[in-house]
Amino acid sequence: MGDVVAARKAYEQAQIDARELVKRARLDLGRAIRDARRQEISQDAIVKELGLTREQVRRFQREFEDAAPRDEVAE
Repeated sequence: MGDVVAARKAYEQAQIDARELVKRARLDLGRAIRDARRQEISQDAIVKELGLTREQVRRFQREFEDAAPRDEVAE
């Protein structure tokens, strides 16, 4: 039975790790969008390149800006 419990704990930890990995990737995408916008790449160009909606692009950028320390957002 100990193997079953250990396997369950490993599974639960993998779920936690996966959520954190996805969160970091979303923030990285938001940062990249923010940086592209600062280089005067239009939101429409980003939308077209990524195949997303304008709202999705805004949401990724906003999520990064809300999570980042203020000095990093201002860069």
